[in-house]
Amino acid sequence: MEKLIEVFNLGGLPTAPLDSFLELQEDFKKSDPDKLSKLQMLIITRGFKYAFKAWQDSDGKLWIIDAHQRRKALLALRKSGFTIPEIPYEPIFAADKKEAVEEIAAYNSEFATRNPDTLLFKKYNIDSDTLQRFNLGYEVKTTDFGQLSPLFAQEHESENVQEDATDFNVPASEDTVIARPGDIWLLGSHRLMCGDCRSKADITALMNGQHADLCVTDPPYNVNYEGGTEEELTIQNDSMENDLFATFLRQVFSVMFAVLKPGGSYYIFHADSEGENFRASLRKAGFKIAQCCIWVKNTMVMGRQDYQWQHEPCLYGWKPGAGHQWNSDRKQTTVWNFDKPQRNAIHPTMKPIALMAYPISNSSTPGQIVLDIFSGSGSTLMACQQIDRICHAMEIDPKYVTATIYRYRAMFPGQPIRLVRNGELLDVKQTADMIADQNKVIQ
Repeated sequence: MEKLIEVFNLGGLPTAPLDSFLELQEDFKKSDPDKLSKLQMLIITRGFKYAFKAWQDSDGKLWIIDAHQRRKALLALRKSGFTIPEIPYEPIFAADKKEAVEEIAAYNSEFATRNPDTLLFKKYNIDSDTLQRFNLGYEVKTTDFGQLSPLFAQEHESENVQEDATDFNVPASEDTVIARPGDIWLLGSHRLMCGDCRSKADITALMNGQHADLCVTDPPYNVNYEGGTEEELTIQNDSMENDLFATFLRQVFSVMFAVLKPGGSYYIFHADSEGENFRASLRKAGFKIAQCCIWVKNTMVMGRQDYQWQHEPCLYGWKPGAGHQWNSDRKQTTVWNFDKPQRNAIHPTMKPIALMAYPISNSSTPGQIVLDIFSGSGSTLMACQQIDRICHAMEIDPKYVTATIYRYRAMFPGQPIRLVRNGELLDVKQTADMIADQNKVIQ
């Protein structure tokens, strides 16, 4: 009877034969025979459930970042007569082999002992400051958990966020649309561009030489959504063939990856029916997927399916290369209960401001830059204004950019609004006159 090790692929990850994975840690770890035996027994009795983390170089070779001891355990089991199926692995982004070795320092395995005489980091010129981030070779201070009690009882920053007091409609006709492609609107300290987030030129203009600390965005769901209001609003790029939509997402997330700082987190709202495309595209762009959060709405959304939708998933993760930021306590869960807007007159999938403020508060600090590459109704920008973040937002549709401008002016009447058009900065008065001429947007 064949002795087969059961391998679980819980996340639908890519797989490769065991021999495809190469060692990178060299002399960094010393194997402990007792721990290795325990690991083999765990694999035999419970199956192999933990994917490798691997970096793929320019030649297509897979180098292990985390799982060196698991690989040794599997090789030993195979030598003992067990059959080992292909192993799932999580791709880890690294610019080169040096950066890949830094990732090894970040993933410090419990199944082996660090070799105090290792030459690995010296070989790749990785300095002590970098290693200190991972507590390698340094004393770890004992934490007094009594001092952490405020972390379990503090008021959440998003609790005081206000929703709109004014009802809006998008511009009813082209002659009431004040935004044009290429415009960059300066709303207080925020930047809102009418442009295409797939365009490196547009995203470069939006970021203005800066990098984002966090990305919170709500891409098209590819469900051909049409708003339920009398305006019957639609969304660009919301009805594509599967392959085209996958390509679209890869383009978007690759650009997003380029402008997000290492360690910068992201939150991506999406449709459950397109979850596979979103996850695969994020991984191909180089991002780590950590969790999936669920926005639970107070009422269902009527549709044609058997079960009416009352939730939206939101993927959470970060860009590898540095530790990600967590700015909240340990009580937050993956279930987010926020009432949906009573009207979606600005955008068909309009999000409540408080909903957008919640993850922003958790994964950034005041003064940091929050990127939204599918701004839509502008809820991310409105949230940033209220919790002291700086929003850099992109929206391809001029009518939604226009609606966001009027929405911002109504919510924050004392804030200056200026416009950069064709490389020329209009002053506050010129911009105000342009807005006043089209004062038909607010109903």
